[in-house]
Amino acid sequence: MTILVVEKTEDSFQFIAKILADSYPMATLVHCQSIQETLAWLATNSGADLGFFEIELSDGLSFEVFQEMSLTFPVVFMSSYDKYWSQAMPFNAIDYLRRPIEKTELERVLDKYQVFSKHFNQYDASQDYRNPYKNIPAKDRLIAKKGTNYYVIKTNEIAFIYTEARVVFLVDKQGERYITEKNLGELEIELPGRQFFRANRKFIVSIDAIKSFKPSFKGKIALELMHLSRAEVSISQENAAQFRKWIEE
Repeated sequence: MTILVVEKTEDSFQFIAKILADSYPMATLVHCQSIQETLAWLATNSGADLGFFEIELSDGLSFEVFQEMSLTFPVVFMSSYDKYWSQAMPFNAIDYLRRPIEKTELERVLDKYQVFSKHFNQYDASQDYRNPYKNIPAKDRLIAKKGTNYYVIKTNEIAFIYTEARVVFLVDKQGERYITEKNLGELEIELPGRQFFRANRKFIVSIDAIKSFKPSFKGKIALELMHLSRAEVSISQENAAQFRKWIEE
């Protein structure tokens, strides 16, 4: 197994490398510190099984690597800012980690990769990796918790799912709120794509829960959802076209 770590500082690489070595002691770790170094390594190697990409490098944004080359391995992006999240998603991203990165978050991502790695191998790598989970059957129910009790919630009864203070909440169409132990990245993969849309880093919404939407500041789209009394949910300018296509299908 080869893991590519694109990270501009040696200290940050050593932090990541130690955790990777604990989980994958037999893996080969490759450290690149810039866009040019990464492109040079990829040009002479067959690629990696998993990549960790710091977004802001000394010679630009690591997205340039994906614009220059067609890569087929899953990638975890890392940044001190939320603003790159929507740009990262089309580039083989299985997760997006905010700095400072905690050990538990990195271990969670490795667990997530391990769960889905068997699915990566079920179809030819030449397929379009922009939709790496299309062969994974969508779930028709989720397990969620309220108090000490667990409940089976049918996906067609879910209005939206959101995260707050590292807790993921599920709200059904009756307005009842539950807690789910899965993160939004995992749920985005498991939920039927025709019914649900990842609006931003904090919300996954059901098409049935959208009461209205309207243009917003700087090309964004503002959603009004059922059972949501606070501020509207915002879709970024980068995701606006995808949202319009999704909702009109």
